[in-house]
Amino acid sequence: MGMSGRYLVVTDELIESIKSGEISVHDCSVDLDIDKTWQMLQFTLTGNLADGEPPLGYVVPMSGEQYLGNYSDMDLFLLSNEQVLEAYMALEQLDPDELKARFDLDQMVTEGVYPVMEGWDAEETFREIVQTMNDVQALYQATAAAGNGIVFYIF
Repeated sequence: MGMSGRYLVVTDELIESIKSGEISVHDCSVDLDIDKTWQMLQFTLTGNLADGEPPLGYVVPMSGEQYLGNYSDMDLFLLSNEQVLEAYMALEQLDPDELKARFDLDQMVTEGVYPVMEGWDAEETFREIVQTMNDVQALYQATAAAGNGIVFYIF
C-alpha cells in the first residue's frame, strides 16, 4: 500500500457537509483513484513535485491556493468548476509531442518523484502517465459540464 491520489466530484452542498463534519471524506465514493501516479503526472505536467502554475497545476491540485483544509484526517484540495474547466481545456490543448518532451524519467529519479525508482522502463512509465492523464481529463470534462467541483486528496 502506498499513497494513492483520489478525486471526488463535489457540489457546494457536499463541500459544506464535509467542512461541517456532517459527512466524512471516507464515506464518499471515490470518482477516480489514480493510485501512485499522482506525483509522476504532476511532475510531468508542471516540472514541480507539489505545485505548479495553473491551469496544468490544477490537474493534481496540491498547492496553497487550492487547500481546503484538513477534514476527516485528510488534507483536501478543492477546485471550483471554473478551475476544473480551465484544467480540462489545458489538457485538451496539450500536444502529445509536448507531453513527451516534458517527460524525463531520469529527472524524476533525481528529484525523488514518488514512487519512481532507478531502472524503471521509461516507455512503460510514460504510457502509465498518459493513461492517467486521459482518465483525469475525462473526469474533468464530465465534472465541468455538470457544473461541479473537484476535491483531491492523498490517501
